[in-house]
Amino acid sequence: MKYFFAVLAGAVAAVAAIFLHLFMPPFGIALAIIGTFTTIWSIGRIFRKRRFKTIAAFGWSAIFLRASTFGSGKEIFVQGDNLGNAFFFLSFLALAIAIALPTN
Repeated sequence: MKYFFAVLAGAVAAVAAIFLHLFMPPFGIALAIIGTFTTIWSIGRIFRKRRFKTIAAFGWSAIFLRASTFGSGKEIFVQGDNLGNAFFFLSFLALAIAIALPTN
């Protein structure tokens, strides 16, 4: 059940971040990155294991990967412009820092 909750929390954080990063560009992307970091970090604090942070990050990455590819109607949520590239780089940096921090 802990694994499922970690994946679910990562997926929910990714969906929120993807929709938020386009909202009011300088502030929305900052809130998306802070929310991503806080979610992954708090999963580690709740379960006291780094593996759950990694699992939540994999859930986050799966949603991000799906949002950055074309859908059946040729829609795309994370575009390949400056804002999308900044979101990609900063979010994965936030994920790496959140995973690297101690869990206690």
